Amino acid sequence: MKSVESRRAALDSLRTALEHACRPHKLSHQRYDQTHELFEQSSNQQRLILKWLQDLILSNYAGLDPLKILSVGCGSGILDNPLIESIATTSRRVEYTGIDPNAVACRRFQEAFDNQKLPHVRLDLREQDIESLTSHDRFHIIHVVHSLYYFDDPEHTLDRLLGLLAPGGMVAVVQAPAAELNQLAKCFWTHHEENDIWFSDCLADHLTRRHLAFSRQRIDGEVDVARCFEADCPRGEMMLDFITQSNCRQLEDDLLQLCLSFLRSISRRENGRLLVAHPADAFVIAQPAPDTVSSELVSREF
Repeated sequence: MKSVESRRAALDSLRTALEHACRPHKLSHQRYDQTHELFEQSSNQQRLILKWLQDLILSNYAGLDPLKILSVGCGSGILDNPLIESIATTSRRVEYTGIDPNAVACRRFQEAFDNQKLPHVRLDLREQDIESLTSHDRFHIIHVVHSLYYFDDPEHTLDRLLGLLAPGGMVAVVQAPAAELNQLAKCFWTHHEENDIWFSDCLADHLTRRHLAFSRQRIDGEVDVARCFEADCPRGEMMLDFITQSNCRQLEDDLLQLCLSFLRSISRRENGRLLVAHPADAFVIAQPAPDTVSSELVSREF
């Protein structure tokens, strides 16, 4: 792994080059779904997040019947289906709602869930965004795993979710810190999104300003990026697409090499793998006093 100074120089070179390059397209729904799954298969982070969510749910709501869960940005269910299976029992009902605007991913979620054959679990998948969600249900756990970045107004989204909690409920948010791998994503993000990325410090600052009670725990994952450096490797192209959230096949070769140069500079070799730190911060936000959320929502409606 190179020194901090050389890594910073590599990132600065990439930023400068991108300022004068044609903007790469953001990923289509189908491409996002494909690349996301491959990326998660190459990382141990999702397994750690799954364990964290399991412990959170089972330690706080073990005997609740029915247990009502809302997954925001559920995608293809690659996290949700293992979570559902781990908390489902024959002695209580689970009412699980997933919401995601990616219709391709939602269909895959439903198919994988149907194959599990869990009679005590009711799955309600909605192909929409949270702003258009209309529900009289109140949820015991609402989890938002790596999806708050994609909302135009994260503050309003959080207020909306807090207003959907049942008494004693919690919002669990997993958000990436502004670590080196995510700085690479930010270089490309600013080329096809108007809103800034809400990294985990932004979320913590917002919760502190709102005087909302929360806990924060670091999850230290790693991702193997070795395929990104294999010539003419479709899976390597998919990995790089997801890391940058962009269609990297549109990049000029010199720009692609700058991207790979930075990626290599933040990696380390171990047993034939090329590992990059892939951390996440896991937040648990307690339900606020009713007047706090309702007054905030009313002020935003006018």
